[in-house]
Amino acid sequence: MPFDHHFSAEIDRLRSALQAAGVGTWDYNFHSGQVQYSAICRELFGLPPDAEVTPEALLAQVHPDDRERVAQANLQAVDPRNETEHNQVFRTLTPTGAYRWVQAKGSTIRDEAGEVVRFSGIVQDVTESVLARQQIEETQRQMLATFEQAPVAIAVISNPGLTFRMANPFYGALVGRTPGQLVGRPLLEVLPEIEGQGFRELLEGVMTTGTPFSAKEVAVTLLRGSGPETIYVDFTYQPWHEENGNVGVLVVVVEVTRQVLARREVEASEARLRSIIATAPAAMGLFVGPDLEVQLPNQAFIDIVGKGPDIVGKPLREVMPELITENQPFLQILEKVYATGKTFHTYGALVKVVRDGVLTDNYYNFTYSPLFDSEGRVYAILDIAIDVTGQVQASQRAEKSENRYRELSEALEERVEQRTQSLAEANTNLTRLNENLEQFAFIASHDLQEPLRKIQAFSSLLREEYGPALGQKGSDLLNRIETAGHRMSRLIRDLLTYSRISTRQVPTIPIPLGNVVENAMENLSIAIEETGAQVMVGPLPVVAGDPSQLVQLFQNLLSNAIKFSRVNLVGEPIIPRIRVDSLKILPPDLPLELMGGRSGDFYRIDVADNGIGFDERYSERIFQVFQRLHVTKEFAGTGVGLAICQKVATNHGGLITARSRPGQGSTFSLFLPA
Repeated sequence: MPFDHHFSAEIDRLRSALQAAGVGTWDYNFHSGQVQYSAICRELFGLPPDAEVTPEALLAQVHPDDRERVAQANLQAVDPRNETEHNQVFRTLTPTGAYRWVQAKGSTIRDEAGEVVRFSGIVQDVTESVLARQQIEETQRQMLATFEQAPVAIAVISNPGLTFRMANPFYGALVGRTPGQLVGRPLLEVLPEIEGQGFRELLEGVMTTGTPFSAKEVAVTLLRGSGPETIYVDFTYQPWHEENGNVGVLVVVVEVTRQVLARREVEASEARLRSIIATAPAAMGLFVGPDLEVQLPNQAFIDIVGKGPDIVGKPLREVMPELITENQPFLQILEKVYATGKTFHTYGALVKVVRDGVLTDNYYNFTYSPLFDSEGRVYAILDIAIDVTGQVQASQRAEKSENRYRELSEALEERVEQRTQSLAEANTNLTRLNENLEQFAFIASHDLQEPLRKIQAFSSLLREEYGPALGQKGSDLLNRIETAGHRMSRLIRDLLTYSRISTRQVPTIPIPLGNVVENAMENLSIAIEETGAQVMVGPLPVVAGDPSQLVQLFQNLLSNAIKFSRVNLVGEPIIPRIRVDSLKILPPDLPLELMGGRSGDFYRIDVADNGIGFDERYSERIFQVFQRLHVTKEFAGTGVGLAICQKVATNHGGLITARSRPGQGSTFSLFLPA
């Protein structure tokens, strides 16, 4: 029959495509009596590849609770009177005795007389999606079970009309109504005073896009008690999937009025504190704005500057031109403090000051502290200086006397030799200690890894032998055990790496950083390929250091840039784009931590990405061990990677810093001696 021959060819081509996609196929030919099942179809029904397959054998592999429903659906599918599509989700037996979820879709072909001549279809494993949906449903049931007792204000709002579906007593108390007055009624009907305050638009946006929204310290005016009252709240709008498929909003609100008012009082106190500068016993003054205009100098400050009281409102570079003519670094340090918002301290610093036309040498302990406005921007720098000229000069005289004494002492060489020998012994002991520490770290990590491996092995055995008997809750607990074990194993490995980097002496051999980045990218080739990440590397210098430590540093930075990638408004991942560049840095442009005590130029190597970014308030915290800005469920990790980067940079006489904004990517800058 030409029709059957053509259809069989089409079926064969389709079957090949589905086989490649991991989808099983079946085909019943009612004319020839032939039945074909693909190998994947047999596998999904828990049958060996060479098993003789019949409809009865397949049905026997279906979970007893689903078997009758599947049998009826099969009969209905081949009924000539049936016009509906065959689409069933059910459980099948696996070779281990457990069950998997599969979805079977099929359709029939009829001849001119309307009789069914062929019944073909596909079957695929949908276990992951079914279990995920069940987990979501269970989570929502648990949330609803604790809804009424929650110690924060919670409500559920959905369409039509932004209607309250639920509201707990805390929410009712927050808005000045009882839950009974809210549930079942539209938002603007029961809370008309919030119209025009932006909350309706935010709710509709979350329902439309499915994207959560959070805000802190938001002012809202409500009718509570005797009249309108303005309070401050932190709130979160989270998409809420209802049983009918609609998307509502789970509203969680915490009132923070007291905290906001208390913070404002603190800000007022800070303003009053600045007024005390004039009477402070130490020299104090403000440098305001990018031009560093002198404001609020007290008398001690005026005396230090030595130019009289007529300095208020003038830029510091005009008040003290000797800072420029004598090549003193203080203007550059102040500009750096203003730009970075980081406090700078120094002790016994030499300052050349012109007083009465005479250039004098003076020594000070001083602090440059940035002052921030209400929006978190630096607007001034508080200078606190203490004159320690007498102490420093006395120390210098004592040092000179001691040097002269040592030069005249015949025992100097013996003491130097003894100290050199002691230092050599100390270095030997330190080397031995580092070797012992590395050996201890290896043994400790092995002893810690061994019980973890047993936990993971026993968890796997428990799942294989008793999985069905444990039920959903037991399976979930096993998942948590295995996840915790894997994370602990990664943590031990990271700590071992951190320990080795902390104790390993860095060889000073020339290292082309271009080769280092290539090696790091090769180690991350799988992650780069899976995410489609684009890594653009500019010309990089040659530095002195340890190649293995530098590869570890760049591997951690590139891995973070790939891991902390963003998604667009519809939840689709944005391709990570990473740029690695370098430039030479002169001493005045170095970070504060490298200014003073350092000489020579540096290279700055920037690793910039387009990821999720972070708040720069945490730019120093992220380099500490175990410090994370995201929970493990959002982004996997141990909180050790950036601490390793900081340790490698320090080992090489350098520094690593970070700049970022939420949602606008991050730039990590590595400073290494040129």
